[in-house]
Amino acid sequence: MKRARGGGVGVEANVVTGWVEGGGARRDSTRLALVVDDLPSGLVSATRAANGSRLEFRFALPTHRIAAGLDVIDPLSGQSILERTFDLGEYYGLRIREFALHGLVVTGRFTVAQQLDEFLHVQLLYDGSLAPGVFARRNGEASGVFSYGFEAPLPRLSAPDRDGLLSALIAGAEMPEAWRLKVGARKIGYIGFVEAANPETITGWAADLANPKKRLRVDLIAWDTVIASAVCDEPRKDVHAAGFGDGRFGFTFALPPVGLDVPMPTYSVVLSATRIHLHNSPIRLNARLLGFFDGMQGQVAVGWVCDLDAPDRRLEVEVLCEGRVIAADVAKQFRGDVMAAGLPIGNCGFRIDLGERFRACLGKEVSARIRDLNVVLGGSPRIVTENPNIRRFLDRAARLNDATLARLRRRLNYKAQGRGISIVMPVHNTPKAWLIAALDSVRRQWCDNWELIAINDGSTEPHALETLKAYARHDRRIRVLSTSENVGVARATNFGIRAARFDYISFLDHDDCLEPDAVYCLIKAIGETDADFLYSDEVLTHEDIGSIMEVRARPAFSYDYYLSHPYFVHMICVRTSIAHQVAGWNESMKISADVDFVLRVLETARTVAHVPSVLYRWRTHEKSMGHAKRAAVMAETKAALARHLARRGVTAKVSDGSWFNQFRIDWPDDDGQILVVIPTRNKGELLRNCIESIERTAEGVDYRIVVVDHESDDGQTRRYLESIGRRHTVMPYRGAFNFARINNLAVRTHGERAKYCLFLNNDIEAIEKGWLERMRSLAHRPDVGIVGALLLYGDRRVQHAGVIIGFNKAADHAMKFAESYIENGTRRNLGYNCMLSSVRDFSAVTAACMMLRREVFEAAEGFDESFAIGFNDTDLCLRVREAGLKVLYDGYTMLTHYESATRSDTKQVLHPEDDVRLRKRWPRYFAEGDPFYNPNLDQDASDHALREDTKCGRVGAARLSMIDLGGRPAPAIRKMPATPTIAAPAATDPARGKAPSRPATIKPPPRTRPA
Repeated sequence: MKRARGGGVGVEANVVTGWVEGGGARRDSTRLALVVDDLPSGLVSATRAANGSRLEFRFALPTHRIAAGLDVIDPLSGQSILERTFDLGEYYGLRIREFALHGLVVTGRFTVAQQLDEFLHVQLLYDGSLAPGVFARRNGEASGVFSYGFEAPLPRLSAPDRDGLLSALIAGAEMPEAWRLKVGARKIGYIGFVEAANPETITGWAADLANPKKRLRVDLIAWDTVIASAVCDEPRKDVHAAGFGDGRFGFTFALPPVGLDVPMPTYSVVLSATRIHLHNSPIRLNARLLGFFDGMQGQVAVGWVCDLDAPDRRLEVEVLCEGRVIAADVAKQFRGDVMAAGLPIGNCGFRIDLGERFRACLGKEVSARIRDLNVVLGGSPRIVTENPNIRRFLDRAARLNDATLARLRRRLNYKAQGRGISIVMPVHNTPKAWLIAALDSVRRQWCDNWELIAINDGSTEPHALETLKAYARHDRRIRVLSTSENVGVARATNFGIRAARFDYISFLDHDDCLEPDAVYCLIKAIGETDADFLYSDEVLTHEDIGSIMEVRARPAFSYDYYLSHPYFVHMICVRTSIAHQVAGWNESMKISADVDFVLRVLETARTVAHVPSVLYRWRTHEKSMGHAKRAAVMAETKAALARHLARRGVTAKVSDGSWFNQFRIDWPDDDGQILVVIPTRNKGELLRNCIESIERTAEGVDYRIVVVDHESDDGQTRRYLESIGRRHTVMPYRGAFNFARINNLAVRTHGERAKYCLFLNNDIEAIEKGWLERMRSLAHRPDVGIVGALLLYGDRRVQHAGVIIGFNKAADHAMKFAESYIENGTRRNLGYNCMLSSVRDFSAVTAACMMLRREVFEAAEGFDESFAIGFNDTDLCLRVREAGLKVLYDGYTMLTHYESATRSDTKQVLHPEDDVRLRKRWPRYFAEGDPFYNPNLDQDASDHALREDTKCGRVGAARLSMIDLGGRPAPAIRKMPATPTIAAPAATDPARGKAPSRPATIKPPPRTRPA
């Protein structure tokens, strides 16, 4: 007998007996619910035993199936009476004795330790799909062990390019993994494939591998009837090229018309006189399937597909090139245009990244089809081409003839006004072709105001020094320094820094290349901003420097982003005096010295400028030190971050982040009280889930929950609100819904003792402990104004990861509908340039989960109540940023958000008036763009994807950021009126051509530039 906290069960001779404690003095019987293999299996009566101390029950197990587990539920409480599910595996004693494939027939033998029915149902599973069942027959018994055997036809042929996995369900029980078979075409001896299907035709091919000259016959089945047969003898060049005989193995079935009042049948293609399906059979054609292959966006196949008869059904889409599946994914991305067109669901889009296969498909046709149904989507095929902006970017230098280039060079030299860049390039045994490419990329600059300091760091390959000297002889701007031995990148770089003659220094790796306008763009940005430190966008390439892998389009400077993930590597440029002041690179570091150098520069610099243009090509290859020594990179970078924080006097903890080159910084937490404001109207279960999740994950945290009840009239909700009145505050609110006013009133009424305010939607669910303390530790920092979180839908797709101003014509959430986990849920999706799993600045975050110090909220005079429903949080964030405080998104604080569940039934989530008000109040963001969203990225359809219009690649104004990491006291918080007089921070002051002054509400102490 298995004892548990409320009862127990035992099983013998297919009969389960059990008991449950007491049940109350007046209860002589009760009903219990049986759950077998997680499925309800009826009710059973439990009656009081003779001794009166317990209720007993018994019931018979079914003898036609082998169950895995049993549970017994008390219907009154909904709780199990057992400590854990009762395991029936050992009781049945199922043992597999044989499971094998003989030609096209599967045979099996097994034994069980209990007397079950004479015939037990067996279903084969092939790649997870169930085949029609057969029966295993009992054929003997010895010492209480019963033997069974069965034969079944192979369900279908395997795919041409991979083995299938064959297993079985025996009387409902899964076969042990060790007995599963890998089944391939060579083992079967036959191969067959349904290639494409539409309401007019079905095509494919089939062959006998043992006798390639033999022509197989296949049958087409519909309505369980053979409606056509065909001999597989059509010529197929692709099949012949794949090495299958003479390639004459194709077939085509013309489908009969189906009346409008007749459901479209399921079609099967089988080997004649058998029920063995070809691969991809059966095919369910549905006249109410709608979809379209929109085309390629870069290396991503984009489109949508929807089953009108089952709108919630998630269809999987395959991308094919030259008849082979090269990528696949489930269509579940949100498509607002599809929903706006009147279709019943918006989550039907697909974005399938072709990855490394993209370049092999350039210039070729690709098609998209629905997997298993084999329905080719409209719009197929498409010719794979590169984003036109990438091609324009690659070809721009070649489009200039000599005369045009000469005029351009004279113009840019004049506009440089004498400014120049010293480029430092350490060299050690660089492959000759790569070194020449790097040198040529410097010499071909469209602006001549540069010098190249090449340091031959003890190269043992003779061509390295010879090549450098040859270039120096032809161009006096190239200077070559040499070391007698290999001293390492850091020391060699310092030689170059000390030799620099211009006021600014930049760096070039010996195996990378500069874009032809790199020097001019840096000089232009220096003239506009007078920045101490600058960085640009870049592209990652394969070993072929002309083969683009990825465009890294970066935001304006975000200090926390750099701590979480050093998000810029190239191209960087620093004022020479600051490089000298910080004593250059740390020569004790063999790796990650560049990150350490940037951190020390940031401690001294006052201004950082981002140049939103690709100025650098980073060649990636396995010999690169960063790729070869990942563990060392992590260790050295963590140490550099820890030293940096220590120099700042900050007692923060540095640890590994979500993936390589990501880091988590845990800041000091002051344990101040948090006022948690949760507006609600009805939806009591959502509210209960929200509050209980806080109580469960924030034990020991000093917080006070205020639920603002906006006229809830649902009885269940009202009862729940009454039940929490002793431990939390319920504040009634009456009148028209105004999110801003509701939250403002809650803080004014109940926030007197709180140091922090957390605004939370009632449809938020906390997931892990520590989230509340982490948000508070970030909000505690004097340079931080507001903190937001990573919010996920119930299916773990991203709902919010920051807010982009100007996206989709107003403001929208970043990375919306992206998967938060990849690789079958085993690893975080890092997002574009690791932004999902980092801490970084945004212009705004959502108030569905937003924390800030109460003094900041009061200085801002709260939410602007003219934004009744939408964008009140966005407006507040922009005003807080105007005052010089950060708005941070924290990728380590993760919660679930069942978005707008309270208001969606009444359409209260729509707010066109607030859209207009936001654009009028903050026009600069819409005219010049969100500083934390790169202007070269898509502004409408998919955020953080390279845009395809002609505005991509234009060199925009550098985005300037003021920084102050010198440890001076933070300025006092001043009033931030709800109606700002400044629309948005300007990038530069055109009258002075230098960095703008800070807003009048913030007055930092004067500072002189170090000598």
